[in-house]
Parts: sequence; C-alpha cells; structure tokens
Amino acid sequence: MVADMLIGLCGAWGLAGSLTWSFARTRRAMLTVQILTAPGFFLHWALQGHWTAAGLNVLTMLLALISAALDGPPDSRGVRAARSLYIVALLPVAALTAWSWEGWHSLFAALGTTVACCGRWQTDKARFRTLILACSVPWFAHNLAVGSVPAMVSDLFLMGRGAW
Repeated sequence: MVADMLIGLCGAWGLAGSLTWSFARTRRAMLTVQILTAPGFFLHWALQGHWTAAGLNVLTMLLALISAALDGPPDSRGVRAARSLYIVALLPVAALTAWSWEGWHSLFAALGTTVACCGRWQTDKARFRTLILACSVPWFAHNLAVGSVPAMVSDLFLMGRGAW
C-alpha cells in the first residue's frame, strides 16, 4: 500500500512537469521544468520495475541538460561541442532498450525518447515544442501497455496541447 502511494506520488511529480513545461515562454524554461520533474517519472517507473522507461527517462534528462548548451551562436565552440556530445549520447537509446527489453512497450518508449531527443536538438522554440509534444504518441502506447495512469494523463494532455 505504501509502495503504491509512493508510485502514485512520483507519477504526480512527473505529471506536474508535463502539465506545466509547455506553457513556458522560452526554450530554456521548458528544459528547466522538464529536468526538474523528470526524476518523478524515473522513480515512478523504477518502483514498478519498468527499467526501459526508467533508464530512458534518465537518458532523456541528461540529454535535456546537454540540450541547454545548444543555445548560442551556431558556430561557437560550445554549441559545436554540445551537438557532438548530443549525437554520441543518442546511441545509448538503442543499447538501453535492447538491454532492458520488456516487450513491445519498450519499443514504444524508445520511439518516444528518440522523438523527444530530436525535439530537444532543435533551437527553434516552435520546432522544439512540436517534436516534444509529438513524442507523447509513442509514449502513450507504452504507458497504456503498462497501465500508468499519471503517464497516460500526461500524454493525453500533451497531445491535446499540441493539437491546440
């Protein structure tokens, strides 16, 4: 019973971020909200033993940190280094998915993560927002398969927000 309550609270923490990041005015603010609330969904998945989703959530959080360094002049050394690091950091998505494979829902989590990573690569706020919202479709398939109510609410909200 306590474990279920903790799983629900962690899911609510992740859901809070999903309900707020898309209203942020700047790309950096969106990333900040995502980074601060990602541990909620990580714990939500880890406490249930869904290691593909938990691991991809950590990877997504790390990529969001790297993505914050993409702001700046495109030819600057810092932005070039961040882009290189970002590309290299995408490789573990496939490896982590294969290592922690739990069935088809692992594939949906990997697809959602890949779309989100492509979104965080974008420095244009509109493209960033569009791709991050689009990652909700494969994540919804994952969350439906594993029965996570907070994550499904998050995805449905983001799909509706994206359509609005």
